[in-house]
Amino acid sequence: MKKILFVCTGNICRSPTAEAIARHKSRDLGLEKDFIFDSAGTDGYHVGESPDSRSVATGKARGISFEGIFSRKLRADDFEKFDFLMCMDRSHYGKLLRMAPETSKNKVQLFLQFCEADNKWQDEVIDPYYKSSGAFDEVFDVIELAMENMFRLTASEY
Repeated sequence: MKKILFVCTGNICRSPTAEAIARHKSRDLGLEKDFIFDSAGTDGYHVGESPDSRSVATGKARGISFEGIFSRKLRADDFEKFDFLMCMDRSHYGKLLRMAPETSKNKVQLFLQFCEADNKWQDEVIDPYYKSSGAFDEVFDVIELAMENMFRLTASEY
């Protein structure tokens, strides 16, 4: 069983979107018992809050549920608990590498780079929070592509 943690800044837009899409796609592929997905933020701005309503609305329009997902801050034990910590952008990647124990640094990955997802954002999932609602669609599109690649890349293990 692979345990994957998706990480962004406040854990209300990008990382919960990745978690919701990963859960959805793993169910569709019959792999839900092979993975545990969670998400966290590098900062505790929104601890306990639901994902951003624009993310939820975009997910709902695509048949993807955010049920049971609430913001939480990254914890030190996440480096031991998870097999991969998938960072949405380079600032998260750098921060996690500085925080990670030496034995866990190899678990920290830049999400889009790891998943080999073609994108126009130089391997970073843009933060849609201060952008137009169309940015949420763009974030969903690139995360969905990345998830397809992630499951394809790990399919040989199952």
